[in-house]
Amino acid sequence: MFDAEQWSQLLQGFLEEARDLLKEAEDSLLRLETRPDDDAAINALFRAVHTLKGSAGIFSLDPLVALAHQLENLLMGVRDGARVLDAPLTSLMLQCMDELGVMLDSIDPQQVSMPAHTPRQAALLAALQAHQGELPASVDNPLAAPHGAPRLRTWHLSIRFASELLSNGFDPAAFIRYLARLGDILSLQTLTWAVPELDSLDPEACYLGFEVSLHSDASREQLEDVFALVQDFCTLRLQAQEPTDTALPAEPRAPAQTLAPATATPLPSMPAGEPRTASSSQVKVAAQKLDELINLVGELVIATAGAQMQALRSAHAACIESVQAVQQHVEQIRERALKLRMVEVGETFNRFHRVVRDVSQALDKQIALTISGGDTELDKTLIDRIADPLVHLVRNAIDHGIEAPAERRAAGKPEQGQLRLNAYHDSGMIVLEIQDDGRGLNTAKIREKAIARGMLDSDSPMSEQDIHLLIFEAGFSTAEQVSNLSGRGVGMDVVRSAIDQLRGVIEIDSRAGHGCTFRIRLPLTLAIIDGFLVSVGEEHFVIPLDMVTECMEAPANQAEQGHLNLRGRPLPCIDLQPHFGLPRSACVRRNIVVVSQGRQHAGLIVDQLHGELQTVIKPLGQLFQHLSGISGSTILGSGQVALILDIPSLFRQSQQRAEGETPHLLPSPSGE
Repeated sequence: MFDAEQWSQLLQGFLEEARDLLKEAEDSLLRLETRPDDDAAINALFRAVHTLKGSAGIFSLDPLVALAHQLENLLMGVRDGARVLDAPLTSLMLQCMDELGVMLDSIDPQQVSMPAHTPRQAALLAALQAHQGELPASVDNPLAAPHGAPRLRTWHLSIRFASELLSNGFDPAAFIRYLARLGDILSLQTLTWAVPELDSLDPEACYLGFEVSLHSDASREQLEDVFALVQDFCTLRLQAQEPTDTALPAEPRAPAQTLAPATATPLPSMPAGEPRTASSSQVKVAAQKLDELINLVGELVIATAGAQMQALRSAHAACIESVQAVQQHVEQIRERALKLRMVEVGETFNRFHRVVRDVSQALDKQIALTISGGDTELDKTLIDRIADPLVHLVRNAIDHGIEAPAERRAAGKPEQGQLRLNAYHDSGMIVLEIQDDGRGLNTAKIREKAIARGMLDSDSPMSEQDIHLLIFEAGFSTAEQVSNLSGRGVGMDVVRSAIDQLRGVIEIDSRAGHGCTFRIRLPLTLAIIDGFLVSVGEEHFVIPLDMVTECMEAPANQAEQGHLNLRGRPLPCIDLQPHFGLPRSACVRRNIVVVSQGRQHAGLIVDQLHGELQTVIKPLGQLFQHLSGISGSTILGSGQVALILDIPSLFRQSQQRAEGETPHLLPSPSGE
């Protein structure tokens, strides 16, 4: 029916849907651990595993079908109330789902095949059967695993396929072949009475029906499962004996149910029991295609800026008006394109239910995870790159922050610790919070460790917040013993490095004995931002607009001292000309751009203020990867390159300079 390329595309679609089903199954299982009476969760869990098994069977992925089948048998007992979903069984099921994920990753879409059973899969099958009180079944024939003694019998199946079966991507012969795997087909009659005359025949329509006698030990449910994926495209009658009057009438043909249009996506992973809809409100698009669209929109933004500059130079009123109209449309296109890549952070947060469960069990701690703000949207690129730093912070909170039950009782706290993940918008940025109710950071111990490592002088005055930030230094750890989770001084420095690369900043709020909050502030997107253009001499720089607080003329006598008195409060100042080693300009009147990042504020001293512009972020080449204080570049309408300032890095460089360290400098215009 399908050629190799079409079959491979269908398999690729199955793999995508299967991973979603596994994620849904794992979420439902973890929800049942805290709410065992949640009928919706058990039904969702059973449906996900059931659908995964049926879809895998269409592609003859036998090892995957075998494991999913045994898992489904256990879930059926849980759903029917015959089995209790206790902690050991939950752990076993989670291991099975992990292995199912490994099996999906091992499938080669080009060859439409997967490796044979591994020892781990055989062990999991045996463990599942042991929970059911069964003898281990043959790995090669898991569907024949008995619920006691096998009961062979003859089934009569009357099958009538709807005409839309073929146009929705299904082959009737595939279902007959699958029946043959469940037993011996004693007789097969193909009904062709509905086939029209040749001039009236539709090549995309199915006109066939079948009468099948099958000798098998399969149950009624197993036989019905074979046709679960096409329940909207067929009529099935089953009898466990062979009377001749049990077949469906040969004609007139049974009317088909309401069917999806012929253009429906032919994925064989439609969950059983869920009706097809006439149309879909969502379309899946590959992330690569969205990236290409964003890149083209970025080039359009640059080209529009160039056209606007030329129109202003020409002083042609009609031309300027036309370019401004185009620019407005381009800005709307930019906003719509960026929204296409926005996804809810809740999907990432939900993954931590499993992380918290596994880590807390390994440490023998009781921890409840609460998630809020899951509907907050963030650029998909940011979501993908922030996942690992979040894992580090969550594991750190469980290991270092939340105490063991005995310690919590001694401190007058409940034995169960609380961990909270939260997301919200704040001043044009996304804020992610990881909060625990544990012991908080030990400021004295961090300071002592920093002094011992030569990071801090014993008489050096530092605020408590600055001392807390020392935990992000490379190799720094306060753990007394090295374990699988901590003690090697690796992880927190990686967290800050990853957040810096995302143009974000991390803050710490800690109260001894009451808990700690890590707060990550991130930009909404990494592709196109609103920027504020400034210049120092001939060099142009872009400051992210959401970090700009205000602008003012620089009082020379105060700015040269490295700080400014801003409405009675000291404001540290960074002069970009000496900071980056740029030639001194002849500009007499200089300006200050006040920027803020979280609780930090500073003034950037520049020569000229050029105003707002849409900034298309271009990554720096390898030659400039070592530069600090620069996060990327952009191309102006004039074709000149402007560097985008990394504000968090500039704040740290300013602090290092105060301690006598030398920041990295930009290369001089002569290349020296």
